[in-house]
Amino acid sequence: MKFYHWTTKEKREKIKSEWVLRWVREAPSRCTYLAVDEDEAKQYGDVVLEVEYEPKKLKDNYCEWCWQVRVYEPIPIENVREI
Repeated sequence: MKFYHWTTKEKREKIKSEWVLRWVREAPSRCTYLAVDEDEAKQYGDVVLEVEYEPKKLKDNYCEWCWQVRVYEPIPIENVREI
């Protein structure tokens, strides 16, 4: 499925250098937020990434009517492209 992630130009460079998309925070519950709609993602950052990801309903708190999904694992960079 296609999702969208918002970020900044600086953080986009970090994503490229680490080869994974993940929200880096020193906490046990770190996660990456993915928006279902591209226009929704554009409201939160100057760079929008299109992400190919198959959500895990129980683990990622995904539901079809929700505007976002939380992902708790790194997403490989080959599944991410800047739009």
